[in-house]
Amino acid sequence: MDKKKILVVDDEEKVCQMIKSNLEKTGQYEVATETQGSKALETAVAFRPHLIFMDIMMPDLGGCEAAAAIKKHEKIGKTPIVFVTALAGKKDHEVFGGLVDGAPFIAKPIIAKPAKTKDLVKCIEEQLKPKEDSAS
Repeated sequence: MDKKKILVVDDEEKVCQMIKSNLEKTGQYEVATETQGSKALETAVAFRPHLIFMDIMMPDLGGCEAAAAIKKHEKIGKTPIVFVTALAGKKDHEVFGGLVDGAPFIAKPIIAKPAKTKDLVKCIEEQLKPKEDSAS
C-alpha cells in the first residue's frame, strides 16, 4: 500500500514537526511541512499531497488566501484542504457545521494528546474516502 502524502502548513515549526512525527509513526503517511503561507502553493505543487492541513492565522499569508491560490491551480486545485485553527473550538465546530470558508476545520491543539493523532487520521480518512456518485 502506498503511503498517502500529507502537507502541513503552519507558521509554528514545532506544530509542523509534531504532526509530521505523529502521522509518520502510523506508517500510513509521508508528511511534508511548510512554515510560510506564502510558500504553501509552491510546496504543494512540488510535493503533490493527497491532503493539506492548513493553519488559518499565519503572519505572511493567511491560510484562507493560501488555500484560494491552491484551489485555482490546475494540477492541485482539487486537493482537499482541512483548516487548523486556534480561533475555533468544539462549540464553533457544531455551530458552523465544521466548515471555514467552505472547507472542514479542526481546532487546535491537535497534537496535545495521543488521541489527537487518531482524530487526525480519522479526518484524513474521511477527506480521502471516495465520494459517492450522486447520479447513482
